[in-house]
Amino acid sequence: MTTINPASGNDTGVPGGALERLALFSEWTRTTPPERITEGKGEDVTFSRDLLTYARRYGLNLDWFWLGSERGLVMSYHHAALKGGVQ
Repeated sequence: MTTINPASGNDTGVPGGALERLALFSEWTRTTPPERITEGKGEDVTFSRDLLTYARRYGLNLDWFWLGSERGLVMSYHHAALKGGVQ
């Protein structure tokens, strides 16, 4: 899968389940996830530029990936349907 570069020590700053969801997404979409998930340290930890590029390119919903929240998925599909983008 991918190598995670921790923010510091054993605490990667990545919530439980996020890496599993990223692995599922990459398997389902047959894509390769980025090596770096986060960058920065302590309170300054944020998504890496590589992760944001990957998410934009392949349609990874960051709410689902990071929080496990399905709401973003439902609402994006709903809004696409309202705009006539869903067949």
